[in-house]
Amino acid sequence: MKKVLLATNSEYGQANVFLAVGHALQALDKDVQIHFTSFEAISKDVSTSSEHSVKCTPGAEPWAFHLLDGVSFMDSIHASGEATKRLEQVMRQHPTFSSVMAMMSVFPTMLLPWRNSAFVEVYQSFARVIDEVQPDIIVVDSLFTPALTACQHLKLKHIVLSPNTLKDFAAALQPRGAVLWKYPVMGSAFEFPVPWRKIPANVLYCLAQIYHALTDREIRATKGHVKRELGADLVTFETLMFRAPAGLKILIANRSEIDFPLDVIPAHLTPCGPVIRPVPAVADVDTELNGWLSRGPTVFISLGTHRYMEEDEALEMVGAIKQLLSEPATQKEGRIGEVSGRLQVLWKLKRGKPHEEPFYEVGPGTKVYTALQAELESDQVRIADWVKPQPSAVLQAGTVVCSINHGGANSFHDALTCAVPQVVLPAWLDCYDFANRAELLGIGRWGNKKAMPYVTKDELGPILVEVVLGPKASEMRTRVKDLAELCGKTPGVTVAASNILDEIKRSENE
Repeated sequence: MKKVLLATNSEYGQANVFLAVGHALQALDKDVQIHFTSFEAISKDVSTSSEHSVKCTPGAEPWAFHLLDGVSFMDSIHASGEATKRLEQVMRQHPTFSSVMAMMSVFPTMLLPWRNSAFVEVYQSFARVIDEVQPDIIVVDSLFTPALTACQHLKLKHIVLSPNTLKDFAAALQPRGAVLWKYPVMGSAFEFPVPWRKIPANVLYCLAQIYHALTDREIRATKGHVKRELGADLVTFETLMFRAPAGLKILIANRSEIDFPLDVIPAHLTPCGPVIRPVPAVADVDTELNGWLSRGPTVFISLGTHRYMEEDEALEMVGAIKQLLSEPATQKEGRIGEVSGRLQVLWKLKRGKPHEEPFYEVGPGTKVYTALQAELESDQVRIADWVKPQPSAVLQAGTVVCSINHGGANSFHDALTCAVPQVVLPAWLDCYDFANRAELLGIGRWGNKKAMPYVTKDELGPILVEVVLGPKASEMRTRVKDLAELCGKTPGVTVAASNILDEIKRSENE
């Protein structure tokens, strides 16, 4: 029996592709034994995914979850004190030369938030799991530095799986130094290709990123501590980007047809395509919501796990929604694409801040409710803190005609593979790249290019109208349908799972 250990951070942005691959592995071979190791926050989702996998593949074994000691990735970032405060301040600013340079100074902390003994604790906990499971192969998250370091130092059979894009791993390896002048640096919010007038700044951002990666005091201290305590050399996300260890294979949840054009795809990178997590249908999870979605074309607003809106910004979103719903074409039942009915909006609104309670209400008598009272009371608009089905299940319902998302890799790929045009509202880092991709591919629009990282009704409203009802809306629907069909011919999750099984066979034959 083949044993596969999936090792990932517990944040959805990283973990979703691992949940997807676990399911695909058992779909290809029901005798594969799935072991999953991470932190407590993802344990419930592992259990749910295991149940779904066993239900879909009779005879498959339930997954085994191995809880790691220590602090998770995001909790480590929140615990890093002054660096976190500086990072949050930068993230709330419109991208400018000074704010991006400031972000570069704290960027290493984001990629490696564990410090000294905290790193060693996670590393040793992971090593104990390895001893317990004795896996045939380990599949490691590209941001899970303790596990990457352990696999390399202990010479374990492993493969990297990343929800990131080809550009993230291949840009630095393009000919003619294209990483400096052609590809926007993560977090710069530059267009692709980088406009000539912005190339000097892009070059400086690249150099600043390299400089801080090499000189950051806390990273250097952690590197020294790990070397003294464990005898190991750090393997980080930046290691994978610039100088991946020889023989290491990296599976990318992306493909060239949906990314920035690349002249070279290095041999150690395997572009699988979007790796989409199989989830129960809306009808199986929330019959009432399924009935509501089936009434007509729906705009789905879901800005990810970490994107919180203060009340003033929520009111700007309200203004954009009202502008869309005030269009004559939305006043009565009609047809948008292949969906008939009256246009409606489902808005998953996160109102709190990390580790805090919501600080404003949206019920009757509040500013948000009053501004949308007619639409809310007629049930044309719904605002919810939480939607019971997975966001990808909502997109798969077949009636969503526009996804308004934050530009996370999973959100972008979910909408694309469901053939749903999108409006991207990026607020940080690689999310800006996905807003670029939506426009470059002709499948949506960047909805806050002027107001980023926030939203204004004056900018977003006309863009929503354009994507849902405008003259080019039909072209966007056709284009995204074509790309969805292309990705569907060789599903990325199946490609990734097949590569993992092939690596096991290769090891058996060596």
